[in-house]
Amino acid sequence: MKLRSKIAAIASLALIAGTAHAAVSADQAKQLGSTLTAVGAEKAANKDGTIPVYDGGLPTNLDPSGFKKDSGKWVNPFASEKPLFTITAANMDKYGDKLSEASKALFKRFPDYRMDVYKTHRTANWPQFFLDKTLHNATTAKLGKDGMAVEGADGGIPFPIPKSGLEVMYNQQLRYVGTAAKGWVRNIYVDSTGKIVQSGEVQYDQDYPYNWPADWPKNVDRQSFLRMALNFTGPTRAVGDANVWQDNTDFEDKPRRAYAYSASTRRVRLAPDISYDTPIASAGGVMVYDDAYMLSGKMDRWDMKLVGKKEMYIPYSSYDVHFNVKSDQLLGPKFMNPDFVRWELHRVWVVEATLKPGARHVYSKRVFYIDEDWSGAGVADMYDHAGKIYKGTFMGMTQLYDKQVPWSWPYWTYDLSTGAYAIASAAGDGPNLGWFILDKPHANSKFVPDAMQARSGR
Repeated sequence: MKLRSKIAAIASLALIAGTAHAAVSADQAKQLGSTLTAVGAEKAANKDGTIPVYDGGLPTNLDPSGFKKDSGKWVNPFASEKPLFTITAANMDKYGDKLSEASKALFKRFPDYRMDVYKTHRTANWPQFFLDKTLHNATTAKLGKDGMAVEGADGGIPFPIPKSGLEVMYNQQLRYVGTAAKGWVRNIYVDSTGKIVQSGEVQYDQDYPYNWPADWPKNVDRQSFLRMALNFTGPTRAVGDANVWQDNTDFEDKPRRAYAYSASTRRVRLAPDISYDTPIASAGGVMVYDDAYMLSGKMDRWDMKLVGKKEMYIPYSSYDVHFNVKSDQLLGPKFMNPDFVRWELHRVWVVEATLKPGARHVYSKRVFYIDEDWSGAGVADMYDHAGKIYKGTFMGMTQLYDKQVPWSWPYWTYDLSTGAYAIASAAGDGPNLGWFILDKPHANSKFVPDAMQARSGR
């Protein structure tokens, strides 16, 4: 069934059932596939053509020179392109309306910092089943339980035409990153003296039942949008340590329940601290747990305001940063080597998160800039309790073309108060590092605390 026919059929069902609790009306949903893409982004180019029309993203048969299928790494299909222009401390004011506050702070702090801006490519591409589910969600998905649960959605972007800040941030958390994956990556930070610290070599096993195809196993809660099991294989002091947790679309009644295994004590403990503003040790404390993917976990401590949409320079097509450059080339003493960071102009949703009265967090305010193509890419500015810009997180998107997955890793954070920074899940340091997109789910036993000791090997 073609997209227009599907829209008409779903719109008819919505009118019959009533749309009092739907995210948008049936008439609004008709924009999907016409003026809007199937996931709700503006299909058209911007006024001056610097953001192109969406034409379906990168094809699955793309085979750039040097790419080895199922190697765990992807080659940059735009390697031959040169920057259109470069933003520096000297000309940043010219582009200031398209820069995050953290980016501006980096220019002011480091005169040699720069951003090479390339031609914009809208590369995101998804499986048809994901697009079908997104279309269905447009008139059925809603927020429940005071905004702490997504209801009426089973896979897909829950709110392709968002009306609130919370809806935008749920779209970010529930974005498509495949159905299951396995990875061997490193977390690395650069301390305030410029020293590179390989702080965590990690094996990830994760899957995303919320976005599983219909023919995948039924004996799993499909409202689980992330099941995570990780084992530390380095550094030496952390070898054998392990964590496991699960996130659900209902954060109120099924909040994150995390467990940690310590190889030194051989004990499993409940780990409620794997959440909110607990510092992440393997990121040198530069990141906190809900910095992951720009925002991760329950959002009950924040008032979310949807500011609107704007054009902004964000990291995109981060193939070199993620897969193809070793850490000693990528990580400079003050900031990541600009030679390898690709910036593009994209339309982004802007959400301002303000800490609720009486709530506790290391940040007082955050501003998120989320790619309208729901690829996961974007930028976040974080402020301290004096109202000063404190940190900035940048998340690239790397379309895994043959797998039809917009892969929103890696991400990196600058601590503007100390001068330290960290990058999470880099895979460019050796042949044994990389990501593998799986065609079947992990065993359920992978994600239970009782299995952590055996899985760790210690």
